[in-house]
Amino acid sequence: MKFFGYLAFHNFGNHLFRKYQKKLLSEQKKSFFHLGLDRERGLQKLNSVLEEIYGVGYTENRGMWSEHLIIFASIATSERTISNILEIGTFNGETARILSALFPSSDILTVDLSLSEIKKTKMYEYETKDSQLILKRNENLKFLPKVKFLEGNSLLLTKTTKSFDLIWIDGDHSYPIAAIDIANAVRMLSPDGVGICDDVYLDAKEGQMDGRSKASIETLKSLNSAGLISYSLIHKRIGGYFNFPAFNKKYLGIIKKI
Repeated sequence: MKFFGYLAFHNFGNHLFRKYQKKLLSEQKKSFFHLGLDRERGLQKLNSVLEEIYGVGYTENRGMWSEHLIIFASIATSERTISNILEIGTFNGETARILSALFPSSDILTVDLSLSEIKKTKMYEYETKDSQLILKRNENLKFLPKVKFLEGNSLLLTKTTKSFDLIWIDGDHSYPIAAIDIANAVRMLSPDGVGICDDVYLDAKEGQMDGRSKASIETLKSLNSAGLISYSLIHKRIGGYFNFPAFNKKYLGIIKKI
């Protein structure tokens, strides 16, 4: 009897889990629609690119992959003109490589710290051991003539006068760097450009080693209050595993100039 009771409880739990995931997917599709994007068409495009590059389709359970890749692909299949792309935070080069495949005629500038500076943050010790991060980055970025890698602090972009049609903000997520990166991105966005900010937490304590911070959401709110941007938040991942408990939930911030 205990076994059947456990089985019934387990099945009921799975039913609630699937129901919740279905709800999240529905919300996500609506968020894409309000941005003028087609998530299903973007996902199809992304899968074709990922299959060609890595031999696998999209899954949010792989590394740093998340809904931001589907947003990129949805933009690529839209009527938007994307000539110049900026990525703040190259990491292992996967995103830059995917962007290059999605936007083959676009110029891409990707910026990240030197390996020694990255090691100081201690955020990616599993990747920085034995220079694995650099080896993966070099592998992903080689033979991409439209991609330029700039090694240095993202704060140096303060000097940049160039504008970009798409900016992916995925550098340091804490104060003051996150706030400066977002402000710089807004300044560099072309009039109809789109900025996408990674790992937006609605609630967090500053200084946590896991990277959680309210720097991004507070900066977005301040820029919006000043009448400089409009922004929206969408789920970074839609799997139930990534949305429990709620205080750990991550969002992507979609930025447009006003």
